[in-house]
Amino acid sequence: MKVSKRKLKKIIKEELRRQLFEYDLEKNWQLLSETSIYRLVTRYMDDGFIIVSADRSCEATAGIPECTEEQQARQDHLNRENRNKLKNILRGSGFGYIPTLGGFKEKLIDKETGEVVIDPETGDPVLVDTEFPESSFVVHSQKGDKPGNHEELRRLGLQIAKQFNQDSILYKPPNAVDPKAYYLTSDGEIDMEFADLAVEDLDQIFYTQLAKGTKRRYSHIPEHVERVYYIPKPPKGMQEAIKRYGETFYRMK
Repeated sequence: MKVSKRKLKKIIKEELRRQLFEYDLEKNWQLLSETSIYRLVTRYMDDGFIIVSADRSCEATAGIPECTEEQQARQDHLNRENRNKLKNILRGSGFGYIPTLGGFKEKLIDKETGEVVIDPETGDPVLVDTEFPESSFVVHSQKGDKPGNHEELRRLGLQIAKQFNQDSILYKPPNAVDPKAYYLTSDGEIDMEFADLAVEDLDQIFYTQLAKGTKRRYSHIPEHVERVYYIPKPPKGMQEAIKRYGETFYRMK
């Protein structure tokens, strides 16, 4: 089959992008398991936290069903700029934060049998990437050694939602105030509530899909699709730690 120069360039560009991203993941990020998500998020249940994002999908920004390669490239550039702006806002707020990446991994389905493909060596389902991971931030209400102020944190989250044109934020008040968690619109209205933050729910709400700029929820994700989450590896030295001022570090084993 003959491939045009334009198509070949696109294939090469996408492959390079994939390899660079996978290299960055391996070098700078650590994969979270369901157990580590539970440890990470429940640590802040008593003080409260928010999950926010500055990312938007190209389709949501442009209001069209599908973007061109050029439009997607412009949106990717804008998302990178907005992530840095959001990070600076969080640093200036004094609240600690944890950058995260979330994405889809889908169980490979055999086209002939309709069954999930199993890796013969591990016995686990074979997973394939279905979507480029997206960025969000878990922001906890503690400011250094000072007790948290969840109302101030909530106001910050709503400000971020408006500034970056997000549908909603995830807001978890302190357990002593309210055991529930909420999706709040940028106007502060309750869009959805979670009555229980049991461990089986954390992998569903940890990454909020705010970057999509749509109303899709986890109940719409097929059973054979799983979410995967990453947080940055801790700094290797003092200089790197200073550059990442404001960030809360974790080493996941």
